[in-house]
Amino acid sequence: MYREKDYNRGDDGKKSRPKVVKTPSVYGDARTQDAPQSHRRRSVRAVPRREEPAETGPSRGNRNFSFSEEDESGGERRKKIVVAVAVVVLFFGGLWIYTMGNLNSHPLPKDDASLGISADSRAGVTNILLFGVDARDDSDAGRSDAMMIVSVDLFSGEMKMISLLRDSKVPVEGHGETKLNHAYAYGGPELAVKTINQVYHTDIREFATVNFNQLAGIVDAVGGVTLDVDEAEREQINALIDEQFPGSPHLENSGTVTLDGNQAISYSRIRKIDSDNARTDRQQEVLNGIFASVRHMPPWGYPRFVHKFSAIVDTSISSFDVIRLTPMMIRGFEPERYTIPDIAYETDLKGYKDSDGLWYWHYDLDRAADRIHRIIYGD
Repeated sequence: MYREKDYNRGDDGKKSRPKVVKTPSVYGDARTQDAPQSHRRRSVRAVPRREEPAETGPSRGNRNFSFSEEDESGGERRKKIVVAVAVVVLFFGGLWIYTMGNLNSHPLPKDDASLGISADSRAGVTNILLFGVDARDDSDAGRSDAMMIVSVDLFSGEMKMISLLRDSKVPVEGHGETKLNHAYAYGGPELAVKTINQVYHTDIREFATVNFNQLAGIVDAVGGVTLDVDEAEREQINALIDEQFPGSPHLENSGTVTLDGNQAISYSRIRKIDSDNARTDRQQEVLNGIFASVRHMPPWGYPRFVHKFSAIVDTSISSFDVIRLTPMMIRGFEPERYTIPDIAYETDLKGYKDSDGLWYWHYDLDRAADRIHRIIYGD
């Protein structure tokens, strides 16, 4: 092995070439083989340096990387995320406001005593009292000519519609015995719900009220309702149109026809050619026709329908529950339909004028209550 010595200066003071002196080699020199172990030097084999792959992104080992660049790129990503979230929130928030912003909220008391509830509720079953009010001035201050319990079972997916005849003679708190539909006129939906819960031992906590004149708007919003109309009914429809909706188009044909809003409402008011029971059946048919029309609407038509529907309905149901129950109301099946009283079941049913000069349905209210319970809960 060679090592370089310091420069040697000659006598003339000039620098001379360095002298290279050969020293004993540590790599196999014969003189080192007999040297003591303590004086031996271990040989070291050179290992080639591994080349690390070039880094493609910013890292702490990259000399060209700066924290300011990282902050700027991260800040841009955060801005894009915030903008995207804001757009989604504004879209769905606007859609919610558009569809449900017109909802006429009318909360009912929450305690059982105020609602006249004495029966136990059943999990998964929602009972709603649907009122059709015949107020010709578009207010909801009239008598409830149509009263229907709509029972929705979220577990089984069943829906049942139970019509209550308006001329049933029942006790109304503070007003003695009178017609069932008078309760709404005396105390609005609160007294009407309380009366029905007390008389029929139901556990109704929600209601929805639609004026017959306003219901015409719902029918038009879904494109009309398709019903079977006989010739006698067609003549009555046109007579009621002339009386209540002068200038509105007449129904030209009988048979299976599509009725517009005013024609559908006139159809639901017919009672001269048969009875109040038949009138109730027609009201149910109009509601079923509305549900059927909604089922055939394209999905993008739902927000417009709900927007119009919420504007003409007075209800205690929250906007969240409206969204939750709507799929059940418009799914493709025929709801079970019942009427109270029904001569086939309320065998003691009699109809006549009472001492006050008013015509009533008389029947055993407790037995009717038992039948309603069996219809809703199946026991």
